[in-house]
Amino acid sequence: MRREMTRVALNGFAMLLGLMLIQSASAPLALAEVNINVNIGAPPPIVVHERPTMVYLAEPGMFVAVGVPYDVYFISGRYYYFHGDNWFWAGGYDGPWVHITRKSLPPGLQKYKIVQLRDFREREYRVYKVQGPKFKGQHFSADPGAGKGKHDNENAQGDSNSQGKKSNGRGRGRG
Repeated sequence: MRREMTRVALNGFAMLLGLMLIQSASAPLALAEVNINVNIGAPPPIVVHERPTMVYLAEPGMFVAVGVPYDVYFISGRYYYFHGDNWFWAGGYDGPWVHITRKSLPPGLQKYKIVQLRDFREREYRVYKVQGPKFKGQHFSADPGAGKGKHDNENAQGDSNSQGKKSNGRGRGRG
C-alpha cells in the first residue's frame, strides 16, 4: 500500500511538473514578437568620366541618362537610380543614394516597368546618336551630387535661358 501511494504521489508530481513546464513554455510564446530588418544599403557608385547626358522621354514624361550603363532618371529635381530590383534617389547623378520603396516613386516611374523604361530610353538614344550635336530634343548634362559644382544658372524645365538654349533647369543646358 505504501508503494502504491508513493507511485501515485510520484505520478501526480510528474503531472504537476509537466503542466508547469508546458505553461511556462507557452507563456513567453504568447508575448513573443517577430522583427525582420532588411538593410539594402547603398548601391555601388555611378562611375562616369563626364557628366551623363539626360534626354527627355516624352511618353513617360521624364529625363533619362543615355550612353552610360546605369538606369538613372530625372524627375522633379531628383535623380532616381534603379539597381538590383531596388530604387534609390539623390540630388545628383552620383549620389549619395537613399533607398526608397516603389510606392514612394513619382507616378511616371511607378507606372512603367523597368523594361519599358529601358525601351523608351534606347529608342530616344538612337535618335540622339544619329542627330549628334543637331539633336532637337530636350537634353542636358546631369548634375553631380551636392557640393560638387552644380550649375543652377538656367530656368525651369523646357524654358529658354538667357542665352537662348533649351534647358530643364539642371546641369548645363544644350539644345
